[in-house]
Amino acid sequence: MSGESVLLQELEKLELNDLKKTASLWNIPKLPFKEKNKNVKFLFDSFLDEFYLKGVLEKLTVLQVNIYTSILKNKNVLTLGEISRKVNIPPINVEMELNLLRKYQLVYQRKNRERLTNNLDKYHAYDELAALVSLDQNLKGDKYKVSVEKLLDRKKLTDISNEWKKAVKAPAKIDSIRKFITHATSDEAYEAAIQSLSELERDTVVRIYLSGGAADADDIRSFIVMSRGKYETIIPSLVEKGMIADVCFVEEKFVRIFALPEELLKHIQNNPILPSVKKGTRQRQEKLATNELDFFLNTKKLLSYISRKGLVLAKSGKVKQADHKRTEQELLNPDISIFPEKSQIYQMELILPILKLLNLADIKGENIILRGDLDGFLSKDIFEIMKLVIHEVNEARMKRVNPPEVFQPTEMPFYDKMILDKCVNLIIKSKRIHLSVIFSNIIREHLIFSPGFRTKNFQTDLADLRKEIMSAIFYLHLFGLLEVEYPSRFLTLSKLGEYFFQTGELAGVTEKGGITINPDFSVIAFPEKVSIYGIHLLKAFTELKDYDRVYTFVLTKEAYQLGILLGYKTNEFVDFLKASSKAELAQNLLFLLEDWGGNLPVVEVAEDCVLVRTKDQNVMELLLGQIKGKKIVLDEIGPTAVLVDKTRVQDVITVAEKLNLIINLTR
Repeated sequence: MSGESVLLQELEKLELNDLKKTASLWNIPKLPFKEKNKNVKFLFDSFLDEFYLKGVLEKLTVLQVNIYTSILKNKNVLTLGEISRKVNIPPINVEMELNLLRKYQLVYQRKNRERLTNNLDKYHAYDELAALVSLDQNLKGDKYKVSVEKLLDRKKLTDISNEWKKAVKAPAKIDSIRKFITHATSDEAYEAAIQSLSELERDTVVRIYLSGGAADADDIRSFIVMSRGKYETIIPSLVEKGMIADVCFVEEKFVRIFALPEELLKHIQNNPILPSVKKGTRQRQEKLATNELDFFLNTKKLLSYISRKGLVLAKSGKVKQADHKRTEQELLNPDISIFPEKSQIYQMELILPILKLLNLADIKGENIILRGDLDGFLSKDIFEIMKLVIHEVNEARMKRVNPPEVFQPTEMPFYDKMILDKCVNLIIKSKRIHLSVIFSNIIREHLIFSPGFRTKNFQTDLADLRKEIMSAIFYLHLFGLLEVEYPSRFLTLSKLGEYFFQTGELAGVTEKGGITINPDFSVIAFPEKVSIYGIHLLKAFTELKDYDRVYTFVLTKEAYQLGILLGYKTNEFVDFLKASSKAELAQNLLFLLEDWGGNLPVVEVAEDCVLVRTKDQNVMELLLGQIKGKKIVLDEIGPTAVLVDKTRVQDVITVAEKLNLIINLTR
């Protein structure tokens, strides 16, 4: 046996404890035999298994890779001096690295006895291992473009594993590689192969798919171990079944990735593999969720809340936790748990940054204050507000501003417009698409095949891109532009999304009988019979009690008056009720609505104005003749008193001086 291989000879020189240490370095499970010679043969066979060899290559440092590849490129042998010159490092340092490579059993040493210096000592790579090590570079990302044809290139039918044939249910009559490839890449064969996988094998394929069809070996190793599986069992099994390719190439270090064949990627795109659900996990009830116009109505509601009750900041500069909870109770409850880990976000954290973008909110001392033309904003058509908000969020990343933390969407950052467009294009193209397909497509196109992509940055770049995609999908759903099928998470454009992205038509008319008004003033609305805008009006003027296939609202004085404060017209709501209710509206209801909507007991408290007062009415008329119509006067509160904008006080003083009036300024 010893004469057959230098590698066998070197292994035979080791004691049993040294063999165990070597096995540990190669991530090989404990030696199965008590006899040394059997363990030597076991290690020798394991060394020739590419799975274990690639695991060792992964461990090498950049310098060790440089040394080892230099030896491989020079017919598997170099002297110490030659290696030193190639890597430009003193021989003593090179020797230390070579000693580590010897421990890994990747090289062996032959001393030169004729010279005192050891610079002429020769270091050989083991021929058996050298034949298995690929020195390819990943030019233009070609190592990520794995296909079944490439995997089986120049192979015979007998080279295909029985596991692969069994997994794809290959018929016995297949007598050529070409026929096997045609069968193995069909949808039926892939479905059979996927069904043959264990739960963890299937989840591993999903994990790689979610990374764009290629995943770093370290990430997959950690995933399998965390899932209480055996890495050295799962990966070889998937390779044997043709589900993944174990790819290794040189990019400073030996890089190892697991890639899905392109044919399998295409199959999963049209037939998504849903991740398994852990035992004991409570599944959400199946439903179709869309937020319609709720977020934009909530934007109005938060403006109204701040106007009525104010928001006081804590010493940390953040909104007090009590206010988070109070505002949440006053707002509609959109379904924002498309990502369960983000379901605890308070809507205030999403709306305040948008109010800042719209220049409707700011900070004064310890208070959040409202500014700008609030009445003008509230009176806008809700679809106009929707387009305005989405436009501002689209542009947000382009603006180089640093607002206070309370106006930053830290829990769910605003999306990158380019990523959002990619998501929308995929959804429009597929009409109905699974969330995982969006992740895989964008990561593959935008990251893996982007110019200048380096594998060493893969995990960092991948985490950043996943956050970007998450934000884009989150806001698309929040803005009511997506419908989400729970719990499987298939996505489609909602009617609102079709209207916004494809200029589709929105059904503006509600069917007669679309709502039912009960004697207790509860309102039942059937969503399939009521327009999106009709449901929106109900949410603005009434209190939403429940939604389970049909909406249940209650007409109350507080809710109705809030609708008026939000800028909606009472006659529009009443006309909607008349047009959509099968029965005539009761007279007592009409009288009640008229009573609730007439002369609201509003108390206006203004902080941003200054009182200008005169003793003589004629003096005030003289002053008003010069400043009226110049956006200086906010309100005339009497014949001798007006309120002026506090930022225009100096203009009033200048005009008064020109009129030779005596000024008495009190600060």
